[in-house]
Amino acid sequence: MDKPRSPFNTPSLRVTSPYGRRPALGDYHCGIDMTPVGGDMTVCAVMAGTVVRSRIVTDTSVRTWKWGNYVAVAQEDGIVAYYCHLASRAAEEGDILRAGDRIGVMGDTGLSYGAHLHFEVRRRGNVIDPAAYLGIKNAAGEAVIYAASDADEVCRICGLERRTREYIDGYEHAADLWRKLRSGMSKE
Repeated sequence: MDKPRSPFNTPSLRVTSPYGRRPALGDYHCGIDMTPVGGDMTVCAVMAGTVVRSRIVTDTSVRTWKWGNYVAVAQEDGIVAYYCHLASRAAEEGDILRAGDRIGVMGDTGLSYGAHLHFEVRRRGNVIDPAAYLGIKNAAGEAVIYAASDADEVCRICGLERRTREYIDGYEHAADLWRKLRSGMSKE
């Protein structure tokens, strides 16, 4: 199975509220809140799947009212990804999406204190750590989700060993480096 991609048009994002218990707010955060680094507020599907919900909830008696405008995408492996607080939705119920297809625009709907994406992941109804699912640290701050295909392709073509890849992945801008290397190779 492919590695999930970034929910934005950039591999760089900023986690503003991690997954888990939030003592300051006295609640358990079932997702992660994030914003893109780079300004494009387009929200994209992290993996292929079918849109099972695309709606705005304003009725506070409904459990999901805090999400406001949201889209839920079900994958074949039983995982459902929720994209919440959207300003607008581009995906409708029943749409079949590929990874990278437009879901909507990041916003400030529902119970929100500023524009961000609340990203939540559930497997067979049980909440799972979305940071682990995306392959990033579950901590506030900047994170990078690189397209595994860029790194995989460069390593395959160049015959790079695993430890070399891990060394490069340790750099803050590894995603940009892999993309540039792959782009340079494809132009020859």
